[in-house]
Amino acid sequence: MKSKGLRLSYLILLFSFVFLSRSLAQYVPAKPFSFPLQLEMRVPFGPTAFPNEPNLFLIYELYLTNFSASPIRLQRMELLNGNRKSNSPIVSFDSLELRSMVKILGNNNSKDGLTIEAGKSAVLYIAAKTNKGVVFPDSIIHRIITSDDSLDGAAVSTHTTKIKTLKAPVTGSDWIAADGPGNGIDNHHRRGNIILGGRAINSRRFAIDWKKVKDSLSFSGDPANVQSYFCYGEKIFAVGDGTVITATDGLPDNIPGHGKAFHPAVPLTFEKLPGNHIVIDLGDGQYAHYMHMNSGSLKVKKGDHVTKGQLLGNIGNSGDAREPHLHFEVTTSAQLLLGEGIPYVIDSYRLGYQDGFDEVRNKQLPKEKEIVEFGQVNKR
Repeated sequence: MKSKGLRLSYLILLFSFVFLSRSLAQYVPAKPFSFPLQLEMRVPFGPTAFPNEPNLFLIYELYLTNFSASPIRLQRMELLNGNRKSNSPIVSFDSLELRSMVKILGNNNSKDGLTIEAGKSAVLYIAAKTNKGVVFPDSIIHRIITSDDSLDGAAVSTHTTKIKTLKAPVTGSDWIAADGPGNGIDNHHRRGNIILGGRAINSRRFAIDWKKVKDSLSFSGDPANVQSYFCYGEKIFAVGDGTVITATDGLPDNIPGHGKAFHPAVPLTFEKLPGNHIVIDLGDGQYAHYMHMNSGSLKVKKGDHVTKGQLLGNIGNSGDAREPHLHFEVTTSAQLLLGEGIPYVIDSYRLGYQDGFDEVRNKQLPKEKEIVEFGQVNKR
């Protein structure tokens, strides 16, 4: 009897506890409702993975806009496989890496460079690479991690455009891919996004200023004389078969000079920025742009069909050029700056080191500051 009484008392106590707990739960304040992180994420133009041994690279921009009334501080960004449910990132960038990737638009009051104030926007300049032998998935998703929240979004393909195999636009040795594909904070091509036609665009994303260098210098002698520059007058060639869409000639060379010493030979307008230039339709919606050519050197005219390796003209210093070089880019439009810069690969070249050009590269794209040799390259 005593045992039954204890069991009954225990059951009464248990039911009382459950009833009391449920009653008290009615008076516990619920967690206030809140919307997900109010951060718009968009990629204006999807990337295409390209090779630079031993890695594959994706170079593109992610735009962020803070739609909330409070600041959003970025702490980390991760790229996820858009075809899998796994949360394991393919590539990640911590706050230290993000500081050199983030550009706050407008008046920037962010002391750390990572805080997007209410109503403000930012651009993330992304240059992601895989490890040797690893490829990017067909689709990636961006994960933004802030000081107190996270958000997944902006799914993009990693194969937006066709990768064409092209011939180098110049020949010979000691060529540096100045401001070439990369993510350097001082790379004016990489940070070359502008608004045209009411939308953000970057035709220079993969542009290269081809110059010749010796002992880290691009000239010898008087720096104000175009003849002092190693690349001045060098021949320029068609990178592929195609039709000439534009061939502009007749603009004089500038006297070389940087910063305040730059004085263009003729007043610059939007149309005169490329100087003497050629645009070739390569097919598949891709266009090769050659800029700053030497006056009177153009060997082709609008409407001509050219073949890969055909002589087009010579390097000069016309248009918006501070010193002689060939500005070369492939974009999605024949019009100046209106296309999106897209990657391609060069059929063959050698990578330069202090001991000579001893590393063969086939069907790859040189990156910023790499020094290369073009010409006959035999596969090993």
